[in-house]
Amino acid sequence: MTRRISRTAALALLAVGLMSLNSRAPIVGLGPVLPDIQRDTGLSAAVVGLLAAIPVLCFGLITPAAAWLVGKIGINHAVLYFFGGLALGIVVRSYGGAAGALVGTVVLGVAMTLVNVATPLIVGRDFPLRAALMTGVTTAAVNVGTTLASALTAPLAGTIGWQGSLVSWLGFVAIAAGVWFFVFPASKDGPRWSDADFPGRAAKAAARRRAELRAAQGQPGTETGPLPLVPRAKISPGNRRMMWLFTATFALHNVGYYAMTLWLPSYLAQTQGMTLAQAGLGASLLQLFAIAGPLLIPALIHLFGWGEKQLFALVAVCWLVLPAGLLVAPAAWVLWAVLGGIAQGGTFTVVFTVVIKRARSLDENRRMTALIQSVGYAIASTGPIVIGGLREAAGNWQAPLVFVLGALVVMAVTGFLAIRSRTTPPLASRSQRA
Repeated sequence: MTRRISRTAALALLAVGLMSLNSRAPIVGLGPVLPDIQRDTGLSAAVVGLLAAIPVLCFGLITPAAAWLVGKIGINHAVLYFFGGLALGIVVRSYGGAAGALVGTVVLGVAMTLVNVATPLIVGRDFPLRAALMTGVTTAAVNVGTTLASALTAPLAGTIGWQGSLVSWLGFVAIAAGVWFFVFPASKDGPRWSDADFPGRAAKAAARRRAELRAAQGQPGTETGPLPLVPRAKISPGNRRMMWLFTATFALHNVGYYAMTLWLPSYLAQTQGMTLAQAGLGASLLQLFAIAGPLLIPALIHLFGWGEKQLFALVAVCWLVLPAGLLVAPAAWVLWAVLGGIAQGGTFTVVFTVVIKRARSLDENRRMTALIQSVGYAIASTGPIVIGGLREAAGNWQAPLVFVLGALVVMAVTGFLAIRSRTTPPLASRSQRA
């Protein structure tokens, strides 16, 4: 039994990790070769910059439709669409000329929106007892992918050209798609394991959690398949309040993330006397340490028994330290970038771990995740634009950093209010008490 459980868990972990590794890398890989793309396609600097903004806009605008599609066709099937869209978008963006660069980027944005919605659902469905750990693993895998893309794209472009460099990522996509299809076939759109795969006390906990999901969803068995499109009233009042507060939290978190990701290299070059290459390398600390943030959260839960409030307090403080530190002690930018990296990965993990745990059903999980991401990413796409406007108008970095600091202060407040909000117990628990 133990051997079978270990093999099953390892396969599921591998499939989900490879999926997450691919979920942002094609966007980040674009950055190192933007000048080459502009030279060869004739696109203006503004349009080339739009290539980085289009996926974020897709995250905001297309998330409701993506959530509907995932609910209609099932999680396993939807992730295969993600891999197909990723492959198509990479090829069209690389070899389609100026028009193809834009069209391919839109295809990539749509595909990535699907995996944004699917990931929390997979965690809630297949890892009901390890929500914090698996949310951390998936977020860390995303950052591993972005780090690889950032580090490998430019050297490859110098050898095989920027088109070949970008298309070479298809190797990772093919491996991940093959593993996913083997572990989570679309013909069986349900969990990789059943309740019987958990031994001893874990079996009771797993069975209880799946019973809660089935009772809230009104479906027999452990299969989830296509999710029922139930009315919005199915979201409990407590969860609805939490959802809207976390929407504000997620939006402001991403305002800070995308603003700092885009402008930190320019800040370092202008304030620390660095070359652009040195500034880009220094700013990569924000991505590198984002790998540690998601893994730190489950470690703190396991080792010290930290709760949701303590975990969010940690990531909120680390986030606030980044703009505040750059304002008062810019020479210590390495420390601030490291803490900011930990925060940006950890915040996502804390927010969606809470959502997964409090959702009474996979459909409620899907609806809350869709709204949080849709509104959050739409607002986040404005962050880099506002920062650029403030920088140009003020002629210094103080005003932009104060703006980011203010946004993160509000993020901290709404996050604490969301975690403190009361939640309606799962239907199964209420029936047991009755």
